[in-house]
Amino acid sequence: MFRLASIQVELDNISMTYQSPLSETKAIEDISLQVTQGEFVSIVGPSGCGKSTLLDIICGLVEPTRGKVGVYSPVGYMLQRDHLFEWCSIRKNCLLGPEVQGQNLKEARIYVDYLLSTYGLGDFADYYPRQLSGGMRQRAALIRTLAVKPEVLLLDEPFSALDYQTRLAVVDDVWSIVCREGKTAVFVTHDIAEAISMSDRIIVLTNRPSMVKSVHTILMDKKLNPLQRRQEGSFRRYFDLIWKELDVHVDRD
Repeated sequence: MFRLASIQVELDNISMTYQSPLSETKAIEDISLQVTQGEFVSIVGPSGCGKSTLLDIICGLVEPTRGKVGVYSPVGYMLQRDHLFEWCSIRKNCLLGPEVQGQNLKEARIYVDYLLSTYGLGDFADYYPRQLSGGMRQRAALIRTLAVKPEVLLLDEPFSALDYQTRLAVVDDVWSIVCREGKTAVFVTHDIAEAISMSDRIIVLTNRPSMVKSVHTILMDKKLNPLQRRQEGSFRRYFDLIWKELDVHVDRD
């Protein structure tokens, strides 16, 4: 697959069909997309259309039935739940990735402590997950993902378990961390407003079998954070347009 130097993720005519003894279900059909370095790309679509499956394909957990996958940088995957180990401190949780990968743990600890301190969890490094709020747990989960130094972050509805007020704050936190660390992000969400407030581009998928219905470049000042973007006049126009394209209420996969 030919690629430009700045492309970090590339899907070329990806299709996915699930087989069972009695039938087959076509989940994804001929999806192609590219994500360039430093982009924040969101994927939205109807419930069950295969948004999360696309992330699984990108990170190699699932092999597509047809098509080519190109991932040209190290990947980190942040799931819907934080999956922090309750018996480990926050620091220990964040060091699990480097430990599994056989990295130098002394250097990894220095980097993890830097991330914890920089993003407001330095005083909680020796706390246990149950002692943190939901928003702090998600921040810790993101730091755990960053600890292995990925260039591309796959974010699978990481805010879905949070209440609305906490969610707004954590969205702002995560967006700021991704931008400050210079990461590329592919973000699956059922929340249109969330996607608009964070993204450079939004990819809208159809009902199953899922195909790319449209791609929207979000033309807002990149200096605005997600909360500020929600106040922009163009925010409502993007929302109404994408809402109509989906035809149905977007819900969780």
